[in-house]
Amino acid sequence: MMSPKPLTENRGSSHPATMRQTPLQIIHIVGNLMRIWSVYSMYRYLSQTGASVVLFMFCCLLPSCIWFLVAQKPWKGRALSNTQVVPSVVNGGITALYFILWGKGLKSCGPVRALLGEYSGAVLGVLSGVLYGRRGHVWKKVGGLLAMLASFYFLSQGWAMATYSPFHILSVLNSSL
Repeated sequence: MMSPKPLTENRGSSHPATMRQTPLQIIHIVGNLMRIWSVYSMYRYLSQTGASVVLFMFCCLLPSCIWFLVAQKPWKGRALSNTQVVPSVVNGGITALYFILWGKGLKSCGPVRALLGEYSGAVLGVLSGVLYGRRGHVWKKVGGLLAMLASFYFLSQGWAMATYSPFHILSVLNSSL
């Protein structure tokens, strides 16, 4: 039995592997920027109008639910068994509760804390990767964990607001000139 050939980085193409990943990275960055923009827009709308978070979430999610129902046509496929219906309903309820609590947190804490709160699970993931994962590149994992913990600390101290930022002195100096 022959062993498979080792995979080369280029595989005969003139472009390195990183060139093939560049469009995906651009899509990822643009998607993240659009996400941040939408969160700030939602915060501005909720804080200026005083709209109900529950009603706002319902009005935003209802059209997307209808669109996905029409696009995927679940009634044409295999029906859910009785053992799958209850977990699906529970999952939908938990997701709805998550969206409502996230919206209320956004309205009360602001967009920066709401966005960083979404990534708090990443801290636990990195920590478990350091403790229980493979031992390769541990310093990169620990460095990322420390940077994330430092950002949460600075955020909890109010550095998301311009007046509490250590860089606020720069704006004060520029305004006095």
